[in-house]
Amino acid sequence: MRKLTEQELDQVKRAISAKDLTSAEILLEIYDHYVTHLESFEQADFEVELFELEQKFNYSYCHALQAKFVKASKKEIFNLQWSIFKTYFTWPRIVATVISLLLYTLLWIEVENKTKAQLLIIPIVSIAILSAWIYYCSFRKVSDIKKMMNSSKPIQSSLLTSIMLQLSLITSSFNLMIMLPRLFDVPDFMDKTYFIAGTLALFFIYVSYSLTLYEAWKIKSKTALI
Repeated sequence: MRKLTEQELDQVKRAISAKDLTSAEILLEIYDHYVTHLESFEQADFEVELFELEQKFNYSYCHALQAKFVKASKKEIFNLQWSIFKTYFTWPRIVATVISLLLYTLLWIEVENKTKAQLLIIPIVSIAILSAWIYYCSFRKVSDIKKMMNSSKPIQSSLLTSIMLQLSLITSSFNLMIMLPRLFDVPDFMDKTYFIAGTLALFFIYVSYSLTLYEAWKIKSKTALI
């Protein structure tokens, strides 16, 4: 097996960049496949083999791969976080979980209703800070790929895209909780039973999400582009 020359590598990069892919993972996968395949042939066969690869990995096929991977990434992050969340209710973690829930409920009972809504900001800010850090770490990893491919397209980890989407859902749920009663001009909505129950549930969801996201990121960051 030979090593491709710099000129041949540049030709491969130009061919892949022309496909306008934005998923860093798919770009790397296709690039590695091209290079591994071409290195198994003599230099005289390079043009023919590259042409054959281009016929198989055409624009439509590559974008179908990308769409499939993006969809799988969303499920992967969610399933990993869900599996981590379930461990909070297994021994011995369940002890810490029960104690935390009891303290959390007692705190919720003691504070004023308006303060309960304000307390939701704490886990949201934590999630935003964690997401920003993940974005920064991913940006550093992906920037090397973007530089290598010399692509003008915005390249980003598909796993990061999924995390950013989850962040937007988190902030949207908070805005919905606050703005919806105001939209319908509900008087003293922060004292309503449904609002108190809703803020209690959201606080639990936000804290659980931030913890599982952190643990999921620690696992995936060892091998993924986040």
